[in-house]
Amino acid sequence: FPYTTLFRSPFSFTVTTTGAPAAALTESGALPAGINFVDNGNGTATISGTAQSGTGGSFPIQITATNATGSVNQTFTLTNAEAPTITSPGTATFTTGVAGTYNITTTGSPAPSLSEAGTLPTGMSFTDNKDGTGTISGTPADGSAGTYPVSLSATNASGSTATLALTITVNAAAAPKLTIPAATFTQNQAGGSVTITATGAPTPGSA
Repeated sequence: FPYTTLFRSPFSFTVTTTGAPAAALTESGALPAGINFVDNGNGTATISGTAQSGTGGSFPIQITATNATGSVNQTFTLTNAEAPTITSPGTATFTTGVAGTYNITTTGSPAPSLSEAGTLPTGMSFTDNKDGTGTISGTPADGSAGTYPVSLSATNASGSTATLALTITVNAAAAPKLTIPAATFTQNQAGGSVTITATGAPTPGSA
């Protein structure tokens, strides 16, 4: 019994042994929360239960069988496949002529593979980083201003697929412009102020 995989809960796996008299079985190592090891008292044991949410991953353990003639150990890897989710925001905004990146993040175990469906702005591309993350990045071309509805999908060995409806907005670049209203100040007196407004795309900084 070197390996097994949890795809969906509840889960149950029977450990079997040979030998006389029937061996007592013990386990060492962490199991996913909600999964238990029970020696059945007849040379078999059961690993069973319902893995709790957030416990996806690989769990290497060691099972020991002991009777009057001695002991034997067996390594065992339990893999808990947890359904994916996409945790990125549902909107992204870019500006023509300005490089930008939208980061795609997920949960789930094993790390899900990612895909994208729909038309991206000219100059931008989708990348699956093969580790449960991805990006939509590039420099939107002149004339590509507009709204782009696309769909992101994340799939792993759990058999489940998560989707996210993403709305990409590309704004046309605009030169910065300052608006400074008239203001009156009194010499040697504090408390005067004036609000300076900057417009443009992307939003200009100030110095």
